[in-house]
Amino acid sequence: MRTPRAKRLAAAAAAVVCAAGLTALAWRPALRVWRQLTRQPDENGMYRVEDGLFQYLGELDTASVDRFAQKLNKLQADLFTPENRVFWAVVPDKSWYAADSGYPVLDHAALMERLSPQLPAMTAVPLEDALDLSSYYRTDRHWRQEKLRPVTDALGGAMGFSVGWESFAANGFEGFLGDYSRRLSAEPESLYWLTSPATDAATVENMQQPDQTAVYDTARLESDVPYDLFLSGATPFEVIHNPGAPDRELVIFRDSYASSLAPLLCGEYRTITLIDLRYMFSRLLPEHITFTDQDVLFLYSDWVVNTSAMLR
Repeated sequence: MRTPRAKRLAAAAAAVVCAAGLTALAWRPALRVWRQLTRQPDENGMYRVEDGLFQYLGELDTASVDRFAQKLNKLQADLFTPENRVFWAVVPDKSWYAADSGYPVLDHAALMERLSPQLPAMTAVPLEDALDLSSYYRTDRHWRQEKLRPVTDALGGAMGFSVGWESFAANGFEGFLGDYSRRLSAEPESLYWLTSPATDAATVENMQQPDQTAVYDTARLESDVPYDLFLSGATPFEVIHNPGAPDRELVIFRDSYASSLAPLLCGEYRTITLIDLRYMFSRLLPEHITFTDQDVLFLYSDWVVNTSAMLR
């Protein structure tokens, strides 16, 4: 049984804890206001501009950019043939298009200035003018598939194809909340995917799934990651087949942005191979693919270029 003195000490301690908790609760809104006024991201790098959510990707890591270039050059030297046409493009993070908000952003222009001279044997496809803030989801880092016509035009102009956008029909899903909404509250938005005779005819061989799949996995719309609708989400190695397309092949070294781009190219290439070196060691590639005369596209986002140690 506690003595009266012990009871008084316990009550005093409880009062202190309660006061501290109330102070913390009162401080949180003030901290949010201070961060908004000083244009500082929160502890997770997140911030809000109007109804859009963004993440600060940090300062430019020049060593990572150099390592990324070295990785691409080594892949070309070790695996490709003189008949492989090789292209590269970097997807700007959407925060770069909101730089006038005053929040810190990864310097995409400086990243490109550092990277470009280090890839002299590959053809660059600039995407900066093909995108703007409306090209991206409000609640997610990814680009919106239905906004990618300027991107396919830019790629097609360099690589020699023309996507027939008139063949696409839009399909919608209401209530999409992207990955950023896990860290900041947000209103849902719409997610669209584009179908055509080419996407309907295409089949996908995914090394992580025993059976062939379609390019769109609509069951994923009800999952925790609805963006995985596109090509069933992340996977090390997969191949899209469309027997009705021109007899040529494309290999895309990619991150998740290519998941929504690749279906748009189903009518231009009979075979599209997607390789994600975040999940696969490059030394294993000869076991899965032989390079001959394919078109090769390195398509990566700012985030991967600036954290390129993740590429194996």
